[in-house]
Amino acid sequence: MGMSTYQELTDRALEYINSGNWEDAYEMLKQKEAENDKSAIAVLANFYLYGVGVAKDTENAISYFEKAIEMGSGDAAWELGRLYFNNDEGIPISHSRAVSYFEKGAELGNEDCYGALAECYINGRGVVENYAKGFEYAQRAAKAGNPTGMINLAICYDDGLGTSKDPYAASHWYKEFLEYEPEDDFVMLRIALCLADPYERFGIRATGEMLQEAFYYASKAVEKGNVEAHLIVGWFYEKGEIVSRDYDVAHKYMQLAADNGNEVAMEHLKIYRKSIYGTYYIP
Repeated sequence: MGMSTYQELTDRALEYINSGNWEDAYEMLKQKEAENDKSAIAVLANFYLYGVGVAKDTENAISYFEKAIEMGSGDAAWELGRLYFNNDEGIPISHSRAVSYFEKGAELGNEDCYGALAECYINGRGVVENYAKGFEYAQRAAKAGNPTGMINLAICYDDGLGTSKDPYAASHWYKEFLEYEPEDDFVMLRIALCLADPYERFGIRATGEMLQEAFYYASKAVEKGNVEAHLIVGWFYEKGEIVSRDYDVAHKYMQLAADNGNEVAMEHLKIYRKSIYGTYYIP
């Protein structure tokens, strides 16, 4: 997606401000306001919200956001919804009010609002939980390039929320999300679980290529300290998938997971036995 006019004006205003010329930024925006530029009005709302070169005035900021929304600014709807959702800048939390703004923004085609609504409907925040609606908004957001939509769409396919379970689609959208958040070890783990299916949640027959990729992501998650990923890497060594079967290495990884509170690892370790040679085996 290309940069919105709102973002372009925000960046231009920041260039002025970073050069110490906030007055020029303000005058530029006021001139565009006089021309009924909805994006400029939304950016001016932020000046009042954060007190940029003007007295901080939350009430006036909200008024500016509302005016921009009436003129068709989906960006303003997103900003105002976000403020009510998170209690930013002292605006009292009202998830239901936030949702109403996200819905206005969605009607105006704002991808951030699609993503926010996906999360709200999936988690029942400000609305009655509705997985079908959450899935629908997640699809719209993800296809528009919104990371919040991507992660929520992946979760929908992973857990079967509002749609059938689909590990292939889930892993695709998890990987798309990683392009935006490359250090997210939870997502790395979920990709591994979707591709290898070690818990047999999906009933798939993983190919060698899928298992190789799953091991790669599980190993990356281990590097980030993900507890469950240690269990999954241990599973690979226990089964002899992609790597040579090695019960000692498998036990080491599973023990690390158990030591960090993973109950599945704790239970699974009970089947291991130690030989007279000090090596582990499973009877």
